[in-house]
Amino acid sequence: MQLHTPTLLLVNLVVTLALGVSMGVVARRARRDGMVWWAWAMVAQTLAFLLLGLRGQVGDWLSVVLANTLMVATFALFSEGLCEFQHRRPRRWLIWAPVLLLLAAQMLLLDEQQIRPLLSNAVMVFQALVLLQLILSGRRERPGRGQYFVAAGFLLIVLALLLRLTAQLAGWMDLRQVTESNPVHAVSLLLATLIIVIVAMGLVLMSKERADALNRNLALQDELTGLHNRRSIQRLLDQQLAMLARGRRPLAVLLIDVDHFKRINDTHGHLSGDLALREIGACLIGRLRGQDLVGRWGGEEFIALLPDTGIGGARKLAEQLRRAVEQLQVLSLVGKQMPLTVSIGLYARVPADDVAREDVIAAADRALYQAKQNGRNRVEEA
Repeated sequence: MQLHTPTLLLVNLVVTLALGVSMGVVARRARRDGMVWWAWAMVAQTLAFLLLGLRGQVGDWLSVVLANTLMVATFALFSEGLCEFQHRRPRRWLIWAPVLLLLAAQMLLLDEQQIRPLLSNAVMVFQALVLLQLILSGRRERPGRGQYFVAAGFLLIVLALLLRLTAQLAGWMDLRQVTESNPVHAVSLLLATLIIVIVAMGLVLMSKERADALNRNLALQDELTGLHNRRSIQRLLDQQLAMLARGRRPLAVLLIDVDHFKRINDTHGHLSGDLALREIGACLIGRLRGQDLVGRWGGEEFIALLPDTGIGGARKLAEQLRRAVEQLQVLSLVGKQMPLTVSIGLYARVPADDVAREDVIAAADRALYQAKQNGRNRVEEA
């Protein structure tokens, strides 16, 4: 079967453009997930192949210089998108220097028809290897299958470019004749179409995996403070009660309520109240131990779970937390000091086998009520 290179080139153009437009439609700059860069990369590749396909019908400045510059710019745009997706600072000298160098070389070597295509392919091999390094260097921090699709795609790009270089050096094909129905040209275009589909699939899957992970975190995390939310802390409390009851080890629970929080909202505004809650949450996290768990119980209430902590240690830690909040220097959004104190209800026991989460919370809540009744800004034990 004879593979018709111009037809394969047209298929590649249509597929790449369709993927680029699709990414562009769903991309949102504010999300900073790389999708905008990747959409532009697809568009740049479409234009590059279009100009390459017009070789002989338009001038060399378009079909050679601009086409090859757009081709290497495609890799640079993919790199920018990956850096944005990974939240890492892009090394732009490494990303864009090959584009500028190739542009200058193409202009200087416009009449060197044997050297130009070899140089372009060599630069693209280098860029593909840079992309591979970007993807694989952070694979442990970003679990998921999408990154491996992308890595496989760029590995195939390296192999395809090396095949073209080998064929040119061995005299099997002429890289200048892009639309010539040559078996190596045809295989290269088939691979290019396959690669762009694999890479696009991987990029979309990476974005979906990121969104799924974010949704899982939001389901267990308080949006305002970043602490465990009520659902998460309930699940953790059930786990701690079951584990510590089996080992006959103590558990302490601190129910922490911000004193006169309504007054803070009324005096300084709700946004300043939110700021106060974030500062208190950060203070609690900073003072607790590595094995302790802290969450936002609701409204202006926080809860801390202290495994393997008896009444003496829990009382000491609760007093430290109370004093730390009292000493916070938090300014409202208009720069006014917001005095903050908390009342803490303390429960500490070796859990019985049949103890229920609700019983523990109720005991800590009674102690918290007592702290409020006794003047606030104090710790009371259940």
